[in-house]
Amino acid sequence: MAEGNDQSVAETSGQRPSVLMAGLLVVGVVPFMAGLLALYAVLGVGMQYVGFFFLLYWAGILHQQPAQFLPSVIGGVGGLALGWVLLALPAVGAPGGKVAAGVILAAVLFCFMRGHLKLIFNNAMMLFLIVSTIPDLHVEQSIGIMIASLAVGATYMGGVAMLVSWIGFIAARRKIVSETTNG
Repeated sequence: MAEGNDQSVAETSGQRPSVLMAGLLVVGVVPFMAGLLALYAVLGVGMQYVGFFFLLYWAGILHQQPAQFLPSVIGGVGGLALGWVLLALPAVGAPGGKVAAGVILAAVLFCFMRGHLKLIFNNAMMLFLIVSTIPDLHVEQSIGIMIASLAVGATYMGGVAMLVSWIGFIAARRKIVSETTNG
C-alpha cells in the first residue's frame, strides 16, 4: 500500500468485511478507546485529540503499516515543533523573526515536496503542523502537552498493534505445527 493512501479498508482489499466482522471491529473499538482514555487520565495528559489524530493517521490512513510507524511519530513531533517555531519566532518581536520563520517553512516545504528525509518531512509532519497552528490550541503555551499526548497515543497504538501482531504470529505458528503433526 502506498504511503498517503486514504482509501478505506474495503476499497484497498477489494472486499468489504462481513456484517459480523464489521460489528466485531466496532465492538473492539470501545474497550480500545476506553483503555486509551484511562491511560491519559492516569498519566494526567491532556489534549487527547492530538493522540487521536495520530491514531487516525497511522491506523486509519496508513492501515498500521509497521514501516510507517516511526516516520509517523517523528513527523508528528516534528510538525508540532515546527508549528511552535513558526509561531514563536515572529512573536519574539525582532524583524528577523518573521523572515526566519518564512525561511524555515520554505526549507521544510522544499524537503517535503522533494521527498528528502522522509523520516521527518512527511505527511504526518504536515498534519501535525496544521494541528499545532490552530490558534485556539495556543501551541506556544501547550507544546509540551501536545507532544506528550502524541507520545501516549503512539505508544498505546503501537503497543496494541505489536500485541495483536504477536498473537497472530503465535496462532499461525500453532496452526502450522498442528497441520504438520496431524497431516
